Amino acid sequence: MIKLKTLLAFGLLSVASAAFAAGDALPEGVDSATGFRMGNYRAPTPDVMPGGKVLTNEEAVAASKGGRVMIDVVAEGVTVDASTQKIVVSKPHETIPGAIWMPGVGPGEIDAATTQYLEQGLTELTKGDKAAPLMFFCKADCWHSWNTARRAIIAGYTDVGWYPLGADGWRDQGLALVPVEPRPRP
Repeated sequence: MIKLKTLLAFGLLSVASAAFAAGDALPEGVDSATGFRMGNYRAPTPDVMPGGKVLTNEEAVAASKGGRVMIDVVAEGVTVDASTQKIVVSKPHETIPGAIWMPGVGPGEIDAATTQYLEQGLTELTKGDKAAPLMFFCKADCWHSWNTARRAIIAGYTDVGWYPLGADGWRDQGLALVPVEPRPRP
């Protein structure tokens, strides 16, 4: 089962229970007590997204042309100032054109302020439409985007795509990445 505080933070205990009751098998490496990868985030990722869809390179390219809200969750090179909740960028970041950068939302356990940041961001980016198509990504072999996609599924989003190759896969196709600033925290 998912941790109670994570569910309460999204206010979706019954949705999460239903998602796992529907027979979604969690892949190897995911903590069965929480439903998330809890550590060793830079490791080979699975080829499944229970409750969502694994996106190919071609589908990621189509998403960049419109149709999916693309959310980059790379956390490398950022910290959060505890007193102001502002994101401090120590290393410039590049992403897929059109993507929104929401760093720090991918660890297995996130605090209440980060949960609010993710929840508010998803609500604003989808205009409150839980059927809006989403695409989460990070880098290749990074579980942060897998965890974040699962959070969106648990929160009731019904068209969740996960692009496991992330910005690395994009660049490896010879496609350009663009500089981006993080979406501010509330």
